[in-house]
Amino acid sequence: MLSLLGVTTVALDLVGIGPAELSRRLADTDGEAATRLALATDVGMYVIGLVALGIVVLGLLSSRSEETRHTIAVIWDLGTFWPRTVHPFAPPCYAERAVPELAKRITAMTAQGGVVLSGHSHGSVLTAAALLQLPAAVLPRVALLTHGSPLHRVYARLCPAFLGDGTLYEVGDRIGWRWVNLWRDTDPIGGPIFSAHRPNESPRVAGPAGTVDRRLRDPRALTVEPDDTVPPPIQQHWPYHTEEAYAAAVRELAARLDPDAHPPDRDQ
Repeated sequence: MLSLLGVTTVALDLVGIGPAELSRRLADTDGEAATRLALATDVGMYVIGLVALGIVVLGLLSSRSEETRHTIAVIWDLGTFWPRTVHPFAPPCYAERAVPELAKRITAMTAQGGVVLSGHSHGSVLTAAALLQLPAAVLPRVALLTHGSPLHRVYARLCPAFLGDGTLYEVGDRIGWRWVNLWRDTDPIGGPIFSAHRPNESPRVAGPAGTVDRRLRDPRALTVEPDDTVPPPIQQHWPYHTEEAYAAAVRELAARLDPDAHPPDRDQ
């Protein structure tokens, strides 16, 4: 509809009937109203041109900068996670399909044994949403490992009605708080979910939620290691799965799964 309207406007403008002239003919407006309409039209054309130019510049920057690509990917994930009823001009929502399929896959895997879900960055949002859709019979065989997670830093702040503290506590309760979240101070996207305490500090929240967050040092050291020639890099948002703390968290969560939990029926 918008495309058809745009084509019609351009066609009329080519034959000498611009927005101002069209307004004068249809509504019999005076010269001042036509001038204002022409001004608004001109401003809109400049804005559209600047947006198009910005997209081109952003594309060039993303082709040369990995950090820019990551930033664009985060914004894209955030925008396309929600249904089109939230933003009707956005691309189709992938969560409407991805979350139910992930929940179905988890349910099938628990019939064979325990499952440790690992979600990095926006993947932690998908895993949390999938956990909220799992049947109760599946939950004793599921644990959650999130890393670089924007669940609290982004979603709980921007969308508290959907992924606020109440929802995050519900996720923890559903899986018996078999949940570990790895985070770094240098991570601009991910962060702590419940408590931003240091390893030698007491959790800032009471109960099992205080045991979820695990802070990782970044960089791992300030001196050059014997087998290297440069100091360890600052990892920021990438990667977490290469950390020893990641492997330790997987082992811990796997050990906390209930081995005696009755596997769910395949019909569930």
